[in-house]
Amino acid sequence: MSSAKKEAAERTADLQEGAYGADPEFVQALLNAHRHLEIPQLLQALLEPTLRWSGPGVGIGLGPGEEEGRRLVPVTASSAMDDRRVRALAGVEVERLKKWLPAGGKMFDGLGPFEAVMTDWSDPPPAASLALPVVGPVANWAGVLLLLLDETPDERAVGRSCHLLRMARPAIANALRLLAVRELVIKDDTARCFNRRHFEEFLPEELARASRFRSPVSLIFLDLDNLKQVNNRFGHSMGSRTLYEVSVRIRSRIRKFDKLFRFGGDEFCIVLPETEWHGAMEVAERVRDAVASRPFLVRELEDKKGIGMSASLGIASFPLHAREQRELVQLADRAMQKVKNSGKNAIGVADIVDEGEAEAGGRAGESDGT
Repeated sequence: MSSAKKEAAERTADLQEGAYGADPEFVQALLNAHRHLEIPQLLQALLEPTLRWSGPGVGIGLGPGEEEGRRLVPVTASSAMDDRRVRALAGVEVERLKKWLPAGGKMFDGLGPFEAVMTDWSDPPPAASLALPVVGPVANWAGVLLLLLDETPDERAVGRSCHLLRMARPAIANALRLLAVRELVIKDDTARCFNRRHFEEFLPEELARASRFRSPVSLIFLDLDNLKQVNNRFGHSMGSRTLYEVSVRIRSRIRKFDKLFRFGGDEFCIVLPETEWHGAMEVAERVRDAVASRPFLVRELEDKKGIGMSASLGIASFPLHAREQRELVQLADRAMQKVKNSGKNAIGVADIVDEGEAEAGGRAGESDGT
């Protein structure tokens, strides 16, 4: 940038800062953003005034996904958007989102908004769309505000929103630091998936959401059949490597909004939102095949043949089999144990328990799922 252009940009920024600094609504929006340390709440605090200034439409806050920021996931939305519609955008790829921008548009440099075209939006595309990058002081991005507007906003509204995002960068930096700490708390160091601590937090929230929208949730309980043999023959370091490989394979066979947790030892749990038991059977079969179809530790072992592994899986679904967390986990575990005791490397499904039995914590058996 030439010195003349740089000076002009600085003068414009100074004028904007003076103008917005005297605007009570802008100041209140900025103060509200600085009150939040969690990324979803911060994006919501930035989204609400931005959408209000830009005009009628729908706003979505897209935050970082699980795999080193390569995915964007909806973490918040305007009240006008139904939760199911938000979930339809789950797992938006960064590269895919970039394709919505004009040629040469840079989304993450924090320079301002870019027009976007929602080519695969399920409804007729809005008259105007904006993608506003949410970045910290050193251009480390925290998300994107995606505005699907009914009419093109005026320049003042756009400038106001961009300045809010610039002034909120210290708050964004704090939220990113907290996110980094939280990642250390909720991730399993060995398998590199979510840990049991996060499972105990996430599943009740998912069941509450499913109850609210009357949608199903399925749980797959998975136990590796012969990890102990790996530990005994090759040592616990090879066992840990196997757990990581299992995690990678499972994540490659589940959907982007499904979640994998290491429950403990050689046990994993997969939570499948909006999925009936028969849909969970299809996912479980893909997972079972991913574990058993090819050997593990091929590169690590001297003979290069690797070692074969298999898994036993049990399925229980909300609300068909259980209506609360403890029972859902218990029934999926029992279904897995029955498979384990009758041949391994297969899938079991919990029996349906009537409400009287469920409330009393009655016995639940398993079926073969066919």
